[in-house]
Amino acid sequence: MPNQEEVLSYARSLAEVLQEGLVWNPGRNNRGWWQITDHKQLPILMANAFAGMEFLRQYAGADSFWTSRAAEVYQSKGDNQSTESGARAVGDVLLTWVRQIEAGVGEIVGARVWSEVGLISTDMMGQVRRLLDDRQTHPAAAIVLCGAALESGLRALIEARGLELTERPSLSAYARLLRKEELLTKQEAKDLEQVGGLRNAAAHGQFGELSRERAGLMEQQTNLLLSRISELQL
Repeated sequence: MPNQEEVLSYARSLAEVLQEGLVWNPGRNNRGWWQITDHKQLPILMANAFAGMEFLRQYAGADSFWTSRAAEVYQSKGDNQSTESGARAVGDVLLTWVRQIEAGVGEIVGARVWSEVGLISTDMMGQVRRLLDDRQTHPAAAIVLCGAALESGLRALIEARGLELTERPSLSAYARLLRKEELLTKQEAKDLEQVGGLRNAAAHGQFGELSRERAGLMEQQTNLLLSRISELQL
């Protein structure tokens, strides 16, 4: 997953691409516009403008001011009469967004999820591995901790996406909501249901269904699902 500096660096480079190779045409009555020096590059400039708007949708948020403003200035051609002016204006929006993030008055969508899932993957799943390596500890302990790790990651994702859970929080409830929003595939939702069932068996003392081998498989499955959660930050 990208870190904040990588995201901001890409935004700055994209803004730079949107603003290079353009010259100012003063026009008349102070109604000048930007125009490209090599008209063969205009389709590439347009494609980069679309990339800039899609970037903001992902990292500033689909419903954010930044995303709507970028679309607005591009469609209005930056209040000037050229596609180049609109593309350059998208670059201006990107740079202003970067400055807000760097000043700490804005947030990259999903940043908190990266942080929480990263901690879960390194801390909680590290504890799971230690429990599995300890032959004196029942595998139920590792299974319960895997379930807790997944619940924490899914809850962070749902909150970051601004989704509303209308039923009692649980792995199954989280899976149903994310499946409804088409953020999880049918198989991923099924995997979460299976993991939830195994965790419930461990939590309720149904140890006859458990084994160290099943706990090990659950550890692998949990790591895969946490990786998927981190990808869904966008």
